[in-house]
Amino acid sequence: MNEIFRELRRRNVFRVAAVYAVVGWLLIQVGVAVLPTFEAPGWVLKVFIALIFAGFAIAIVFAWAFEVTPEGMRPTAKVAEGESIAPQTGRKLDMVILAGLALVAVMIIGDRLMPEKPGQGVARSETHAPGGASVAVLPFIDLSPDGDQEYFSDGISEEILNVLVRIPQLKVAGRTSSFSFKGKNDDLRDIGTALGVDHVLEGSVRKSGTKLRITAQLIRSDDGFHIWSETYDRELTDIFNIQDDIAKSVASELALSLGLKSGETLVRERTDDVVAYEKYLKARQLYFARGLDNLDTALLLLYEVTARDPDFAPGWSTIAGIYTVYESYQPVYPPQGNYHQWRATGQAAARRAIVLDPDNAEAHVYLGALLVFEGDLIAGVAAIDKAVELAPENPNVLDAAAQELVTMGYGDEAIMLARRAVAADPLVAIYHNTLGYTTDDSGELVGMADAQAAALEELAKAREYGPDLQYGYTNAYLAYLRAGKLDEARAMFKAAIDAGLIPQQAMEKVDEMIAAARQGKPALRALLPKSGAQVSLAINMLLQDADLTIASLEPVWKQDYQVEPALFLLGSNEVYQHPRWKEEVRKQGILALWKSRGFPSWCKPVGADDFECTRG
Repeated sequence: MNEIFRELRRRNVFRVAAVYAVVGWLLIQVGVAVLPTFEAPGWVLKVFIALIFAGFAIAIVFAWAFEVTPEGMRPTAKVAEGESIAPQTGRKLDMVILAGLALVAVMIIGDRLMPEKPGQGVARSETHAPGGASVAVLPFIDLSPDGDQEYFSDGISEEILNVLVRIPQLKVAGRTSSFSFKGKNDDLRDIGTALGVDHVLEGSVRKSGTKLRITAQLIRSDDGFHIWSETYDRELTDIFNIQDDIAKSVASELALSLGLKSGETLVRERTDDVVAYEKYLKARQLYFARGLDNLDTALLLLYEVTARDPDFAPGWSTIAGIYTVYESYQPVYPPQGNYHQWRATGQAAARRAIVLDPDNAEAHVYLGALLVFEGDLIAGVAAIDKAVELAPENPNVLDAAAQELVTMGYGDEAIMLARRAVAADPLVAIYHNTLGYTTDDSGELVGMADAQAAALEELAKAREYGPDLQYGYTNAYLAYLRAGKLDEARAMFKAAIDAGLIPQQAMEKVDEMIAAARQGKPALRALLPKSGAQVSLAINMLLQDADLTIASLEPVWKQDYQVEPALFLLGSNEVYQHPRWKEEVRKQGILALWKSRGFPSWCKPVGADDFECTRG
């Protein structure tokens, strides 16, 4: 055995193996980096790596059987011992090995220690650390000849994300956070850290007529290693099979324990009408963009979709989703128009989606919200609870549920749902806003020692991730007022004006209120009758007078237009024990809801038709 090892060393077999391993590794890294740039099909990289591995055995055989001599390559058996230059060759190979290892070390160290360029960093998620089976789907790049298929490439990315969400044990970053990196060139390690995932799926879409080329690649976020890639050259009619293939390939590569059965179809909401599907993707893009014109155009497209394919559930559920926000984008408040009819139309669309796909969580949550708007609290909250049960990690569902439940007294439950929404999609302003104002309202119910500080931290994130979101400012303004911090409240309101979110003339009313607050409660009481709804809200927060608060709420309770019960925002124990407040709780159906669903943690039944609510 020793003789064999000595001969292997003499013939430089070990050195050749080391050189081949180093050079082969470097070639693979070049292939991984370069081939996707040229949109090479996924099999090209696989064949390239396979050839490198196959070449290893050939190199070892040649190292044993042949020797380099001054006359060229000759069989080792024919080289006399005195003619051999194997030692000199060995020293040259040693130099190659050292140079290759040095290059490998430089690449690894440079990759790890390369400083971020100023302005290229991304916000970090404090909710998750990368690890486990987790993935973010970045928006696919539109490489179509005319560059006019962005809605289609975005839609494909979103559809793949929706499929991956259904896989048990796989954590998928939310759409909004993932799409916040659209058009950017951030480092994958930063993206993975910000989104709390250890894998990233990215790709491109090239569409010309009915021809599609979709390239997808799964990359490990901590080191940029390409785990899997594939290119699909198909007809547009095969789009659902492509989505299914990509989702199952990602699941297979990430873990064997994800619970995905062999051959299981993940894409359920199919349509055979390619035109309808394209219109649906365009409508979804407009829905996410918001704005009244966009919503109106999206509705027209979706009615075309559902006319062409009445059994396409996502078309119906998106119609319902539009009607849950439609009133908020009307030019005046209360909105002019038949909002009762809008709500009924949205409910009908949601019910149709649920009939076609009973597991469509978004249809359930939209139906729930629309029912709550119309005062059917028991059925509405039941639908919302069903949505959370179906999609416990869907941030849209969780955030919508939190927003509704906090208005019906379930503040502690709302906080827990809002936290989960932020965890699932950590870069979304509205989710931080919801967590902020629910924490400010009900933080003590979950044992928070300094709920206001936690609330203001979340609202600061809402302003950071959504500088155009007015609520991030106004809810922080109200939080400061609730705490009696007048200077901070004024500064926050002024910041909203400076950002162009509130008219400049509103500052005069706020300054008048703050001046009265500095003079004392009599001055505030004198100002109250002359104040509009928003200033009255702020004054009552400062006064903490139950009778005056109830008086200010009376006009709100009496109006026909109402989106949700106005009962808890101004709360104090004095208000919650006021006979008129308890009467309104019964009238608006909240007591019936509590009896049906269960009382909030801070309320309890007293006898057959009475109750008691106490905080702190």
